[in-house]
Amino acid sequence: MRLTLLSILFVSIFLFVALAYPTDTPKTITLESVSNVYGPVEFSHRYHAEMAGDCASCHHHSAKGSTPACGECHESITVYRYKGAQRETGIGLKGAYHRQCMGCHTEMESGPVGCTDCHEKEVKK
Repeated sequence: MRLTLLSILFVSIFLFVALAYPTDTPKTITLESVSNVYGPVEFSHRYHAEMAGDCASCHHHSAKGSTPACGECHESITVYRYKGAQRETGIGLKGAYHRQCMGCHTEMESGPVGCTDCHEKEVKK
């Protein structure tokens, strides 16, 4: 009886972990859609996903079980000019990245918050 209960507990924990944490989470993501002044950022996605423990921490306002890329909801702005209510999608992609990343790093008192902490400065040719 005790062995059966331990087996059921083990299988339940295994299934919970397997279903709660997707295995197709990319290890790194290159964020380069808004890199006209600074170089692209190599974002350690899997590390941050494991640390957050919940995809909804970053992929907010998404349907349950859905983890759309940031650019699916936030438009990429090549020349940043605030348009306020004229913009239908709210904050732009650059602002979303910066608010999400630097906001969390500031709150956690850990992680990069300066421009060149994440980006390399683009060299003009």
